[in-house]
Amino acid sequence: MKRYLAPVVLPALLAFFASCTNVGEIIATGLEVEITGIQRAGDHEAEVSWRLKNPNVVSYLFSHITHKIRLNGTPLGTIDEKDALALPAKSDSEHTGKLTGLDPAASRALADAAIAGSASYQIDTELTVLIYDDNKEKSLLSGSGSVTVKNK
Repeated sequence: MKRYLAPVVLPALLAFFASCTNVGEIIATGLEVEITGIQRAGDHEAEVSWRLKNPNVVSYLFSHITHKIRLNGTPLGTIDEKDALALPAKSDSEHTGKLTGLDPAASRALADAAIAGSASYQIDTELTVLIYDDNKEKSLLSGSGSVTVKNK
């Protein structure tokens, strides 16, 4: 009897473990993040404009968003959005946030990018999605491209 049980149980177990995945990846499927502009306000201050795109047919409510930004390969700093953000279905949402954590190397990279007028960026975003009541899921997004950098 044990001989006949293995061919039935093993495929069922494999199918079960293969279906296990990170729920946050499923929830954030299709969402995109990009930087639309950077304004350097001083030696150790900058504002970053960013856009979140939702091509899906469902709306999202984010309770917390954190962006980690690199400019021309140099870690620039972090934007920490603690205000709730609603993102309707099939829409974009553009925001501006203050960059924190600018060290001297990041300030130099930002100043060089402002002189050049543009730079390549990498943005890594952690989204906390409010699903229902107090049920929350974290999702990770990343984006890269080229952005204009200006002095204020």
